[in-house]
Amino acid sequence: MQNEKVICNKFSFAYDSNTFGIHDIDLTIQEGEFIVLTGKSGCGKTTLTRCINGLIPDFFEGTITGSCRVCGMDISEHETGDYSSYVGSVFQDPRSQFFTLHVKTEIPFPSENLGTPSPVIQDRFRNTVKQLNISNLLKKSIFELSSGEKQKVAIASIYTANVQIYVLDEPSANLDWEGTKQLKKLLGQLKEQGCTIIISEHKLYYLKDLADRVVILKDGQINTILSGNEFKAQSTNWFHDNGLRQVNLKDIVCNPASVKAATREQVSVRAENLSFGYQSKQLLWKDVSFECQSGDIVGIVGKNGTGKSSLIRVLMGLEKPKSGKISIAGKYASKQQRRHKSFYVMQDVDYQFFAGSVISEMVTGFEKNPTAYERAREILRKFSLEGYENVHPSTLSGGQKQRLSIALSCMSDAPFLYFDEPTSGLDAENMKLVSETITEQAAAGKIAFVITHDYEFAASLFTSLLVVQDDHSIKRISPDEYRSETLSKIFELEE
Repeated sequence: MQNEKVICNKFSFAYDSNTFGIHDIDLTIQEGEFIVLTGKSGCGKTTLTRCINGLIPDFFEGTITGSCRVCGMDISEHETGDYSSYVGSVFQDPRSQFFTLHVKTEIPFPSENLGTPSPVIQDRFRNTVKQLNISNLLKKSIFELSSGEKQKVAIASIYTANVQIYVLDEPSANLDWEGTKQLKKLLGQLKEQGCTIIISEHKLYYLKDLADRVVILKDGQINTILSGNEFKAQSTNWFHDNGLRQVNLKDIVCNPASVKAATREQVSVRAENLSFGYQSKQLLWKDVSFECQSGDIVGIVGKNGTGKSSLIRVLMGLEKPKSGKISIAGKYASKQQRRHKSFYVMQDVDYQFFAGSVISEMVTGFEKNPTAYERAREILRKFSLEGYENVHPSTLSGGQKQRLSIALSCMSDAPFLYFDEPTSGLDAENMKLVSETITEQAAAGKIAFVITHDYEFAASLFTSLLVVQDDHSIKRISPDEYRSETLSKIFELEE
């Protein structure tokens, strides 16, 4: 009989801050199981992972009823430190859990913190490097790592600590398709070695062959539990009806958008022979030329580190190109002129929130407009953020912050919109909402540039693509070339 690692019996948790919690959870997770927690944003999956890894109730206070036992310990009777030898966590942004500056010191750090004898740490460290095939990372600093490599180091550190349970919270959110493949391979290795893995995710396609069971939560309760085989056998319509991301990306039909922009105040932007690189380093891309008109929604895709974010920073005037020029409406536009006409939704949205409440954030710059508050509240309702007007933006969940950043773009009058990974951490319904919002803005005569690694998002939103390639060139995919086969090849979808 398998060893039971997690036992929840009529378990409920309500946050003291009145934030939504979970209730009546009955779930038993056996040793060696690979469990996927999914559901619409706000369904309670992150709260459940916090209960398993010990963050609740120590770091997030609230009221517990029923019982939740992890490795034999009731969470209401133990502190977070009691779980550190048994449960290892990998957060959506691994940077938040790093403590040292170099890979070779970060991997053994959790073991050192637990007081593990040095000879044991050294043996485990060597075994980790061999088993996870990460010797190529040992000479790197933490700051040199790609998003996928950071995930590898975070997993390697808890692997070295010899934990019994791995808890991962949306680990693919900031990864490109190559990084997601590497994550899938690494999780497969852990599964083969009998590790217990609990992963909270919206993106499901890379987990379809790994999951033993999929737990679907809704409104804080377990709605459905399916075996891995039952889950991946569901139809495309079933995933759509349940507000979930698709598991079979090949079934998604690629339909490039066709947006008829408003005829008034037409705008255009033209890039001519742009090249860019940081200081003395090799150029990230060179000889880039393209032109966009009102109503265009331009997708920018490519692997991590190829210069996608740098491209939009140059276009909006935050960076100066090494060569080339940018024109607006046929006239050369300076950096200052481009910044004045641009609105930017950053990948890490925490960096763009400045106000003390959600409503204040929405009306910043529009305080003297008598209709600004009414308009802001209407937009917040659209993004399911009503009731959060007086909440500080930093206290919102990851998905709520992402939606707030998109809501802010709706308040802007700027003709050029730039979005860097706008669907990171969003469920299927909110991904669709973001798509519809950007389409509406383009129809109003704006031009949108959107960076994404999200195949589901890219398949139906863009009017054209800019593909940043490994050879430092940028290839434009026109609407005539925008087909499923083309997109599948760009995103390197597995057969």
